[in-house]
Amino acid sequence: MTLNIETIRAAAGATRDPEIRRSLSELGLLDEVLIQESRVIVHFHLTSPLCPSKFATSIGQEIRRRVEAIPGVTSCEVVLRDHFLREKLQELINERGRR
Repeated sequence: MTLNIETIRAAAGATRDPEIRRSLSELGLLDEVLIQESRVIVHFHLTSPLCPSKFATSIGQEIRRRVEAIPGVTSCEVVLRDHFLREKLQELINERGRR
């Protein structure tokens, strides 16, 4: 199965911000989607660079879960942009065994 950016964007973009209760697509928070064979990388940002860590982690993990559920995707890396704890949160989001 050939993966396409629209399918990935639809899955990732359906993730809802738990505070605002709107999808990432509606809020314009998905920045970039890259497909490397069966591996996907999704870049996103939040409504605030000071968004609470628990929300940032939850949103990122949900993006990963949704994208990895797409047939043909073997892994998804989620890249958080413009957050003051970006590096630490990316570790938590992309940690294997977490969903």
